[in-house]
Amino acid sequence: RDLTLPDGTRVTLSTASAIDLRFSDTERLVVLRAGEILVATAPDSAAAPRPFLVRTRHGTVRALGTRYSVRDDDDTSRVEVFEGAVEIRPADAPGVGVRLDAGQGSRFTRDRVDSPVTVAQDAAAWSRGVLVADGMRLDDFAAELARYRSGIVRCDPEVAGLRVSGVFSLRDTDRALDNLTRGL
Repeated sequence: RDLTLPDGTRVTLSTASAIDLRFSDTERLVVLRAGEILVATAPDSAAAPRPFLVRTRHGTVRALGTRYSVRDDDDTSRVEVFEGAVEIRPADAPGVGVRLDAGQGSRFTRDRVDSPVTVAQDAAAWSRGVLVADGMRLDDFAAELARYRSGIVRCDPEVAGLRVSGVFSLRDTDRALDNLTRGL
């Protein structure tokens, strides 16, 4: 789902995602309750510019004029920066601030931020309705595809380590599964 926020910022919600908006005189806050979002921030038109923040259960991501994604998983949150930069602050270590620039990503918990890694060019492919697998483990592929499909998607542990590569439709998961079985 694509949303345009009151300040002009564009947010794309992935499947099984939920956000709350809390805009005030001092900040523009998006609380990511579940799932993943892609954010393209707009300049703030307020007389006193307000920071744009995304908060997960693990901490806060501050936009520094940017396009980026934030995903809330059970144990960590993940940020991938496509344009501009962000600053990550873990919830239980507010003195720790880690800057990520375009092309970088990282995972963080309530008390630490992992070292930055290079972001795959297709990291936000889900926002275009596709899942790009490049040597992805079959069990990871099944778990990701399951987010976009009603019902149950499972992977037998005996084949969980098989590697999958390809571009699969998230809008037609029956077709994606058919293509997967043909490829394997």
